[in-house]
Amino acid sequence: MTSVLASAFLAAREGASPPEPLPGLEARLARALATARAAWPGVELDGARFVAHLARHLASDAPVEALERLELGGLYLACACAERVPAALAAFEAHLLPEVYVAVSRMKLDPLALDELRQRVRERMLVSTEDIPARLAAYPGTGPLAGWVRAAALWLARDLVRQRAGRVRSDDSGLALLVEPGDDPELAYLKTTYRAEFNAAFAQALDTLGARERNLLRLKYLDGLSIDQLGALYGVHRSSAARYVRAAQDALLEATRRRLSEQLRLTGSQLDSILRLISSQLDVSLGRLLRAHVD
Repeated sequence: MTSVLASAFLAAREGASPPEPLPGLEARLARALATARAAWPGVELDGARFVAHLARHLASDAPVEALERLELGGLYLACACAERVPAALAAFEAHLLPEVYVAVSRMKLDPLALDELRQRVRERMLVSTEDIPARLAAYPGTGPLAGWVRAAALWLARDLVRQRAGRVRSDDSGLALLVEPGDDPELAYLKTTYRAEFNAAFAQALDTLGARERNLLRLKYLDGLSIDQLGALYGVHRSSAARYVRAAQDALLEATRRRLSEQLRLTGSQLDSILRLISSQLDVSLGRLLRAHVD
């Protein structure tokens, strides 16, 4: 028996040792591929590409048997859509796009809003750019694909309603939000007084990042994608995805620190306090800060 599927699976796991002898792994992956294809007759996706996609959804320490607990049919269609397989795109339109109506049935959207929402779901799920692959590639396979699409539709519908109502997000994402009752007076003063400077330094630092770094932060902290989902989205192992995110966050933090050091006229102890604050709280507030500054 050849080991085409097993080789593709192991390569996607960045050289991890085989979890079982190659013939057994090949047979297991062949069964998974057959199960997945049976769910979507007529959707033809290269088997090696599909098992590589599966590998990127499997945690490093997860046994290979965990594949059998995933929604293989959903993962197969999601991967095929991300690969722009025509039959898969047609299946998405026919079987999954109607889930938009299910998701927002209680929101009483008018026909124009529903049409716009459908288009937004298409773009979010199926359209890739130079920096962001089609979002369906991030579908984790831990629940039905239809439910995942419904959740995305509901999220997008809420954004659409806010936009149509003309609601403007207030700039409440800076250091003032981080003031807590237990803060000592100097720290509370720094948080409140330098909110504008912090937001300005953050926005400037964000502009210095590359498009890929900004998108990685947006996908993780705004869209809530996990490291495993980011790895699947970008076609890399989870350890590589984690390194990408850490590097982007470190670059943003360092650039923000540098600009604050240049702009603020503080004593040494005050500057140390505010830099410690940024280091300890940036991970908590990064989503709100990005939402305020990233389109």
